[in-house]
Amino acid sequence: MVNATLLRRFVPLSALSPSDLGEIARGARGGSYQPGQVIFGRGDSAATAIYLVRGTVELVSERGTTVVRGGSELARQAISRSPRRAATATCTEAAEVVFIDREKLDLVLTWSQASPVEVVELGDGDGGTEGDWMTGLLQGEAFQRIPPAHIAQVFAALRPVEAAPGADVVREGEAGDSYYIVTHGECEVLRRAAGDSPQAVARIGVGRAFGEESLLSGEPRNATVRALVPSRLMRLDGADFARLLRAPLLTEIAPEDVPTDAVLLDVRLADEWRGGRLPDSINLPLAQLRERAAELDPARVHVVYCDSGRRSAAAAWLLCERGIDARLLSGGIPVDEMPVRG
Repeated sequence: MVNATLLRRFVPLSALSPSDLGEIARGARGGSYQPGQVIFGRGDSAATAIYLVRGTVELVSERGTTVVRGGSELARQAISRSPRRAATATCTEAAEVVFIDREKLDLVLTWSQASPVEVVELGDGDGGTEGDWMTGLLQGEAFQRIPPAHIAQVFAALRPVEAAPGADVVREGEAGDSYYIVTHGECEVLRRAAGDSPQAVARIGVGRAFGEESLLSGEPRNATVRALVPSRLMRLDGADFARLLRAPLLTEIAPEDVPTDAVLLDVRLADEWRGGRLPDSINLPLAQLRERAAELDPARVHVVYCDSGRRSAAAAWLLCERGIDARLLSGGIPVDEMPVRG
């Protein structure tokens, strides 16, 4: 295990909560290298992101040679974080590095940045009445973009769920397997911060849905949803969600097919974007998307990307819910393949 305090100097680890950073630190490992030793070779497959703690490393790629010194601003970024190494890394001075599981880091980043649900501020009360939950759902921007035949199949696939006061509908940390719509009653959203007891952060009233972010990203639930009063919900199985909602709503696009007049929207953290990005892209982190989506021009196509596709899938869904034509850059763009730096 690596000291979590050490990891806080690196991007994007510095943005994680103490509990999330501790989770990363438990699976991290260190390594020491002497001058002339190769840490990794160009083209090697990679399961880890590598950060330089101290020493000097020379990175040689098809784009040229870069020298990274421990403790420098450049060393705050990973010297390699993509699925395949884009350079050969050779020590020119004795060096210490940290290896972090790349898949786990991406999951924790998505977990930490995704808001648990479309929130109703505490104290606002119920979001509607039992009779109008279908109307409210169908009037949403997202459902208006789904083919009518799919909508009919969605309603046919819904299954009722009863929740007594105090019962958990979903629990933080569990695998996400369903999408839920509140049809009667009210639920509260609880989220644990830095190891503390869960705190209520929002309420979900009639006609509100939740659970999509876990299904979109493949990560565990990032909040607990608990019934406040006797409540009824409709549940859509994860497989039906993917077939009937995700597939028609989230349009994937290959990099070579991006329209020239589209807005390239990078939803990673600002420090990640500064460390490497696609040319002409703008940065709007996933964690800020709900509050700042109104800044985007709804008349333009927005092509959303991150480094793996997880955060961008959640972001594209949120934008579609707000009536913005969002396309998902297929598979994401590995960090080492983002040419613009600084």
